[in-house]
This record gives sequence, C-alpha cells and structure tokens, in this order.
Amino acid sequence: MSLTQITDYVTVIALVIVAIATGVDTALSFYIKRAGELHKPVPQQVMTIDEIAKFVVSEAATLDVSGAEKKARAVQALLDQAKQENKPVTESVAKGAVQHAYDQMSAEQAQTEATQNNEAKPIGFVSGDDQNEG
Repeated sequence: MSLTQITDYVTVIALVIVAIATGVDTALSFYIKRAGELHKPVPQQVMTIDEIAKFVVSEAATLDVSGAEKKARAVQALLDQAKQENKPVTESVAKGAVQHAYDQMSAEQAQTEATQNNEAKPIGFVSGDDQNEG
C-alpha cells in the first residue's frame, strides 16, 4: 500500500464523516424547529379552589354589607368562578372553602397585629453634649 492510497482512503473516510455529521446536524435542527412549533404554551398556573376562595373572601371584605351577605356573595362568586373553569364544586364545599379562607385571613391578621405589638422599641440616642465632656 503506497502513501497515495493511504491518503486517498483517509480523504474518503473524512468526507464520509463530514457527510454523516452534516446529515445529523440537519436532521436535529429540523426536529428541534418542528418540536418548537408543535408545542403549545402551557398555562402558567391553574388556580385551586382554595386560591379562588382567598380571592373572593378578600374581595367580599371590601363590601359595605353584613357578614352573612359577604359570605353569601363570596360563595356565589366562588361557584361562578369554579363553573367558569369547569371545576365541579358543590355549594357546601364552596361554603367550607370560603369559611376556611376567612379563618386563615383572620389568623394572619391576628398574627400580624401580635407581631406589630411586640416590635422592639427604639432606644434613646446619646446626645452630642456627653461627648464634649472630658
């Protein structure tokens, strides 16, 4: 086998490797592009009944009506939203979710008030006159 034959074989093998690599690159590029086109965006978040209940309770708290009326409106708003999102919810579950959200909101407010009452009191500052003595 002469040097020319070895050079020819190496050249042919190199061309075959380049052709295969180019083919794989083209196929992968097409696949990645096509996969990006086919995938539909997924909703960022699906709200649970508890999360909806928190929102409707917060909204009801701003109304200028009695507590029973606020609860009734919150339950109705929760039922409407659940129906809109195709989530089967009974009225008793909606009432429980609203009551639970109200209880959590009340507990958080009580905890916030307790924390604010226990905050550290600022101490007095040393006046500039004390530093001049001496």
